[in-house]
Amino acid sequence: MVRERSAKPLCIGSNPIGASDLRVRFKTPRNHPIIARLPAVLLILLTVPVAESAAAQLPDPGIESTRPSRFNLSVNGGRGLVQAVSPETLASGEVAVGAQVMNYDRNPGDIDFFEYSLQVAVGIGGRTELFVKVPPWLRTTSVYQEPVRFPVPPLDIFVDTHPTSALRDEPYFMFSPEVPYKTYNLANRTAIGAHSRSSGDGVVGLKVNLLSESRGDGAGVGVRGFVEFPTETPRFNAPFPEWRDLAGVSGEIDFGFEFLFARTWKRTEILANAGYKRVGDPERGLRMQWVDSSQTDPAGFLVGEPVDFGLDLPDELRLSAGLTVPAFRLPLNWQWWALAEFNHKRFVGSSVPVERFVHPAELSLGLQTNVLKFRSVSLGAAWQLLLNDAGRGGTRTTRLQAPDGSFGDIHFGELVDPGLSAEVREFFLSRGATFTDGSSKVFSTNNPAFDSWRNVPVDPAAVRFEGAGNVLVFVTWRVGGPR
Repeated sequence: MVRERSAKPLCIGSNPIGASDLRVRFKTPRNHPIIARLPAVLLILLTVPVAESAAAQLPDPGIESTRPSRFNLSVNGGRGLVQAVSPETLASGEVAVGAQVMNYDRNPGDIDFFEYSLQVAVGIGGRTELFVKVPPWLRTTSVYQEPVRFPVPPLDIFVDTHPTSALRDEPYFMFSPEVPYKTYNLANRTAIGAHSRSSGDGVVGLKVNLLSESRGDGAGVGVRGFVEFPTETPRFNAPFPEWRDLAGVSGEIDFGFEFLFARTWKRTEILANAGYKRVGDPERGLRMQWVDSSQTDPAGFLVGEPVDFGLDLPDELRLSAGLTVPAFRLPLNWQWWALAEFNHKRFVGSSVPVERFVHPAELSLGLQTNVLKFRSVSLGAAWQLLLNDAGRGGTRTTRLQAPDGSFGDIHFGELVDPGLSAEVREFFLSRGATFTDGSSKVFSTNNPAFDSWRNVPVDPAAVRFEGAGNVLVFVTWRVGGPR
């Protein structure tokens, strides 16, 4: 068969030697009035008047060291802001330790991610930084994954040749590339969806600074390379309660690189990143077996050998931009910082056809300050908005149906309908068919003799997505930092 090939992260800061963070998250409905006022919020943050004397406007090395883009570790690895990474490195021998929380939505399927991770970064030789990130806990909750219309891979599909060919056009799948094997069990989902937890992908990488404003260069420039390694071993379409311990990741190693830029203009620092991630492709994707339902003998029922296809996942083009600017200064030299970030991930390259790719774009706005007379503690809050609506308000239709849409096919995976699964499996086993381990199972046929088994809905389904924005409140403690 010939194929045509076609994230609301907000982390708390990370900090040198000994960091602890506390966050509180609130959901913001997409129709909340604050969203309509987004341009005004951004304008206020970036143009708030600063009632300072001329002397107070002079650079203060102590206060500058508390600038969020210099105080934090980026969740992506290394010194930076929230997701944006700075080209600057830690000083030689300096160690930074961070704890991060990421909470964001991905589509299609309205999958909510909640990831905790720990990170260590070490400065080497003044221009190089080594960073290691480990993710002890990752929670994924899928709300609208449509597992009957769109089977969870890997998929065993049996294509009937009688009375006419029942080969359906792709795509068969609907998943977010970050968790292609996310299992959704209709009978055992919780009130908030298919809720599971596991561990995420670890990261190890190296950052090299090429140009630095601190050395008199006109801008900061650097490069960063990284490898992401899985800590979860995939299991496919696992029964309940086993799937509650599986996030649904691919289980493959990914790697990438980024170009890093920074420029300070007066009291504003701007960060910009552009990078590419090569995503590993798992072997388990689609297995296709042609059959002739008019035959009962295995020699006549099975038409040729099954054909296996891996799950070709798209690569990622990453773009980030961030800025920090003094928002205002209160009496007693109490400095407050405004921070903003825009992050976009675009799925590129060849990939298995899916119902749609939703390329996440996110905007973050916040304030951060350090406690008076104790600058090693920072307090901050940020609001983040996922800009994609994922096609909400439209509809989606499965391809596992007759060309005229008059009937659907038969999805007999164990997690969809155990009774139907047992009956149809016995039908195929008695005719010599085999199945791969942990697969979804579909019988595509135009034969009216199997109409009583048909269960794939053909009516268009509404595209639903509940995620919009969130608010985070965080505390960062930096032992041995500036005071």
